[in-house]
Amino acid sequence: MASEPELELLDERPQQFGLIHLMGLMTVLALAFALLAPLFRAMSGRQAIYVLLILLIEAAIVAGSYVYTSSRRQKLLAAAGRRVGQSNFGMAKSRAFGRLATVCGLLFVAIGQVCFTIMAIWMSYDHFPWMLLVSQFQLGVFASNAMMQLRWDRDFGAIEFFENGIADATHQFTPWERIVVRPSKLYEHGVNLHVQSAIKHGGATMMTIFVSDELKQYLLKHHGEETS
Repeated sequence: MASEPELELLDERPQQFGLIHLMGLMTVLALAFALLAPLFRAMSGRQAIYVLLILLIEAAIVAGSYVYTSSRRQKLLAAAGRRVGQSNFGMAKSRAFGRLATVCGLLFVAIGQVCFTIMAIWMSYDHFPWMLLVSQFQLGVFASNAMMQLRWDRDFGAIEFFENGIADATHQFTPWERIVVRPSKLYEHGVNLHVQSAIKHGGATMMTIFVSDELKQYLLKHHGEETS
C-alpha cells in the first residue's frame, strides 16, 4: 500500500540574493556576451544601441514580473498552508517530464528572444523598432514565470495541492470546501476534480489530472466524495 506524502512547509519569505545566484548570473552573462560578441561587431553603432536598449527594457520587465509574482506567491502560501504535492505534466506518471518541459520552455524563449531581437534590429536601420516591445513584454513575462517555477520547485502548468486547497498555474487559490475528488475511471494515475464555482448558483467544472500513487491515495482519503 502506498504511503501518504509528507507535507512541505514552504518558505513564504523571498530568498536573499546569495553568492550562488551571483555566480549563476555571471556565467549566463558571460555565455551570452561570448555568443553575441561577433554580432555586435558586425552591427552599426545605432543598431548596437538599439539592442542594448531592448535588453535593458527586457530586464526591467523580468524584474517587475518577478516582484509581482513573488507577492502573489506569498499571499497564496499564507492562505494555503503546507503543500501536499502537485500534479504531473500531461499524462506523465512522474514529475520528470514536467521539470523537463519547464527547462525546455525557458531555453526556447531565450533562443527565440535572441533571434527575434537580432532579426528586428537588422530590419530596422533608422528607427527604433517600437513594435518589438510588445513581443518583448510577452517573452519577458513568460521567461520570468518559467524561472520562478524552477525556483519554487513547481512544474510547468502543474496544479499544487495544499492543506487548505489547490492552486493552479495562475496562483488562483480554491479551498477544499468547493472541491470533491473522485478516482478516474479511464486512467489509473488520474483523479477527477469537481470544482464548484465561487459564484452563487454557478455550476461545477470537472478536470482530470495525473498524480503519483501516494498523492492519489491522500486526495481520495482526505477529500474524496465520501469525506466531503
